[in-house]
Formats: sequence, structure tokens, C-alpha cells
Amino acid sequence: MLRDRVVAVVFEGGNPRSDIEVQMARVRKGGALDNIAKAVATPEIDGVILSTNYPELGTRAAELGAQIDSTEGEDFHFGRRLHQLVEKFDLENVIYFGGAALPLIRTDDLSGVARQLKDYKNVVVVNNAQSADLTAFTPAWILDHIELPEADNFLGYLLREAGLRRVLIENSARINLDIDTPSDLLVLQRCRGVGPETRRALDSLDLPGTALDDAVDVFSRREQPYPEVALIGRVGPAMMSVINANLPIRLRAFSEERGMKALRREERGEAVSLIGFVIEELGPRRFFEYLGEIVDLAIIDTRVLFAHLQLRPSAPDRFYSDLGMDDRIGDPFIRDFTRAAREAPIPVILGGHSMVYGGLWALLDENGLLGSGIPKVPGKS
Repeated sequence: MLRDRVVAVVFEGGNPRSDIEVQMARVRKGGALDNIAKAVATPEIDGVILSTNYPELGTRAAELGAQIDSTEGEDFHFGRRLHQLVEKFDLENVIYFGGAALPLIRTDDLSGVARQLKDYKNVVVVNNAQSADLTAFTPAWILDHIELPEADNFLGYLLREAGLRRVLIENSARINLDIDTPSDLLVLQRCRGVGPETRRALDSLDLPGTALDDAVDVFSRREQPYPEVALIGRVGPAMMSVINANLPIRLRAFSEERGMKALRREERGEAVSLIGFVIEELGPRRFFEYLGEIVDLAIIDTRVLFAHLQLRPSAPDRFYSDLGMDDRIGDPFIRDFTRAAREAPIPVILGGHSMVYGGLWALLDENGLLGSGIPKVPGKS
């Protein structure tokens, strides 16, 4: 029956200008093509639609079997476009994800999501309770009754608020890693589960190394006293549970502003950070000096700090900060902060949300650090 059809809707687009944005876009396009291929190969998914302003991506996706919705030359609004596609194609059961979302997801994961939509009604299936990268929902006409969001992360929250029963996909590295920052690319380069198009794009990158190898060394230590690791930013409880259950680590986790994008706290200038306040008081250099006295490694989601400071950095400034390339950064605070992190007495990894969640999870998993006879903890987001 037509109403039983499950359709995957993929959005991928942008307007990259700087060299680092172009490299990011290259991998995102590869991830989109691989995920479209996975969706097409999933028996429980009956169709795939790609909405994009990249003509060459549309051509290649069409060759894989996707229908193409071109947004080239248009003023794009996520919620309105999704609503238009639901009406145009008379959709009932929708699996939405961004083209760069979940590059490690497997067809059996997609099968499970599709079955949820076929077996149950009035549900929204998400990979994250606070800020979802994959949102599957039925009935699709529920979009008529919500404020259509500008960004996709807020969709799952709005659908739950509209009355749909929320179902969380079981946590794992592969359903939490997203392609948002250069840090994510450096993690993905180390992962075996990426698709061929993503791998080809990753192999073409020209990015400097970061402290990821040093981080693996710290997490690999088994001697006592156990190494101490600081996780700062939008740290989820599942990530802390995985580390505590699998690794002899003394974890110093400071979690704040989870859901700041989905709840529009960043947009309204309401995001606040105790760590951000401490950095303001001490200055970046003294902050990292002291941090180096109490931990062996720090992994920092800098977007919370930027939001606290009311900064609206350009994409290049954010990305070059993740890579420790302070000489390429225009904003004076972000430049000084990045230089202080690079010159810190301990390894410091900067990034976005994924670096303290899915990216870190994947990094540990790929290096065989989440086994050794110790049970993994799946957790719930």
C-alpha cells in the first residue's frame, strides 16, 4: 500500500568558499552518496529523495536511484523544504538525515528504523534526544502542526512536542558520529567502516595532524595511577558510561549546554558556560597551564565556549581552530585560544559536539579500546 511506503529524504548543500570548507564539502558529498547507496540497498526503504543545490551531486545520486529535488539558486529553509517534499510526493513515513550525517551507519541500522515506521504509528525515531542528525517519523502530515524549523537538529524535539512518541536508536559510535568539523574528518580517516566515496574523499584531504594519536596513547595506558582525561562541552551520559565501563581512566567531565542549538539557546544568546567564564577570568594561556596540572589529556567542544562569549565565528575560523592553525584565524580571541591550546603542556583536541561524543566513541572503538573482555555499555541518549 502507498501509505506503508518508507522514503528516505536526504538534504545536502552549501556554498563553500575557503579551502577548508571545500575540503569539508568534498567529504560531505562522499558521505551523502554512500548513505544514499545504503538507503537504496535497504529492502525496507521504498524510495530515496535527495534535496541539494549541488548539480554534480544530484547527477551522481540519480545514477544510484535517488529522485532529485534541486534547490539551486533558491533561498533555502530546511523546514519549509521538507514540508514541500512531503506534500509533493505524498509521503507518510519519512526517514530524514543530512547528507553528512552518520557516515558509519549500516543498512541494518536503516532497516531497523524503517521497520519502526512500518510497525508503529505516531512515532518519531531519533539518534539523539537533544539534537538529532537522523529523524524518522510518521505520519508525515504532522509537519502541518509544528513551527517549521530552519535547521534539522530541532526537528525531532518539535515532533515529540507535537505528540509523537519518541523512540531512541540504541547508542553506538556509528549512529553518533557526524561530519561537522575537520576533527570529525581526522577521526573518520582512522575508521574502517566508511563507504567508498567517503574514503576516496578522505584520501584526497590535505590537513595537518592533531593530537588524536596522543589521545589514543593516553587512553591506552594501563599503569597506575590511571591517566586523567578532561571532557568539556556537550558531553552526553552515554559517552561517560562507555569510558567508565571500558577504560581505566579517571574522567573529569564537565557537561554543559547540551541541546543549545536544538533549543535555540545559542541563537537567542542564552548559552552560558562555567568553563567559558573561567577562561575569561584566567585567560586562555593560564587556563591551559592549570588544566595541564590536573589532567593528561583534554578534549574540548569549543562551540559551547564560543556561544558563551557571544562569538559568531566564520566557518573557516572554527575549522582552523579545530586543526590548531591559529595563523589562519581572523578572530583575535579564537586565535589566541587556539594558540594556547596548541602550546599547552598536555595534548588538547578541539572540535564540535561529535568530538566529545560520536567522534571520540569511534576513535576508541577503532583502536580496540572498548573490548578486552570488559562489557560495553550502550547507554541511552
